[in-house]
Amino acid sequence: MDIFTDVYNKSRDVLQTKGLDINWQTIEQNLTSLLERDGPNAGEAQVLDDLRKKLKQAVKLKLLKGDAIAKEIFNASTPGTAGFQDRAAMLKTMNHFYLVAKKGNQSIWVVDSPKAYGKWSYDLFMGKDKSALITQLKKKQEVFGANNRSMMSDALQHARKWSADVEVLLGKKEGKVKETVMRWFHGADSTEEAVQASMTTLAAGFKKIHASCNSTQVIFSDRPEKRASGEWDEVYASVNAGDVMPVIYIYQLFLKTGKKNLFGAVPKMWLCALTVIHELSHKVANTDDIRYDDDGLKPGVGFPSNQALKNADSWAYFAADLVGALSKGTINRTLV
Repeated sequence: MDIFTDVYNKSRDVLQTKGLDINWQTIEQNLTSLLERDGPNAGEAQVLDDLRKKLKQAVKLKLLKGDAIAKEIFNASTPGTAGFQDRAAMLKTMNHFYLVAKKGNQSIWVVDSPKAYGKWSYDLFMGKDKSALITQLKKKQEVFGANNRSMMSDALQHARKWSADVEVLLGKKEGKVKETVMRWFHGADSTEEAVQASMTTLAAGFKKIHASCNSTQVIFSDRPEKRASGEWDEVYASVNAGDVMPVIYIYQLFLKTGKKNLFGAVPKMWLCALTVIHELSHKVANTDDIRYDDDGLKPGVGFPSNQALKNADSWAYFAADLVGALSKGTINRTLV
């Protein structure tokens, strides 16, 4: 498995056939209601808290809490019957799946995998016997944690407001807008026609970004294999075309603010909002990663306008600049 959609669909498949222990059948039924075809139903999210509460009840009077939870999941999966590893993987996945915020019709979810997992649980548990499975089920320290889960939700709200404001401003085409478009996407020799064409492209793109920020469900997720490979250590976040739902994959650089923190002038929350816009521009506006902020984003001979207009970091910094989220120092350092 590669993306969260694979895991989500597998969980739905597992729940199509009742197989959990009799004491878990109510939760099994409610999980089936939670995982709807088009995405999780926030009205059924209580089952995730019920699942975690039931696991906590298993540790009462137990000295080895990790063992108690692992054994409870193992026993709930009805070991010895066909597919018990998948049922254990489904319960483990749901134990680390959170509804972080519900704002109007929008629900924001986070998939917070155990840090020790280098694969999705279904792949990791495949073919495991009792001893090996319980060893994996004991691992509980999550990649993100509660504070970062909350921060992701807040960052999305900033990104939603920024994209809404940018959409409105681009529609007005006032002097400030043209000046900012010139700064991030055009050299001094650009024609008025070219600048106007860029504003049209940006307006269409930010309309889609704003709509994506307003999606009924938005999911932030770990991506275990990519995280564990080490090849993504310099990646802030990513999206994947295979996900129908808006899913944003978060890596350690996002959480630590990485090299971007050297600028020292952009609050972490705003950097995260900037990252959300960057990733959604890939998803809905077909941008690429041609240059990053620390490569310098000033349009010119080495970075012509047509490339800047296809560059995700240029879109993100343009939005942050237009809404007044960037200091003059940050703008100057980035436009080199």
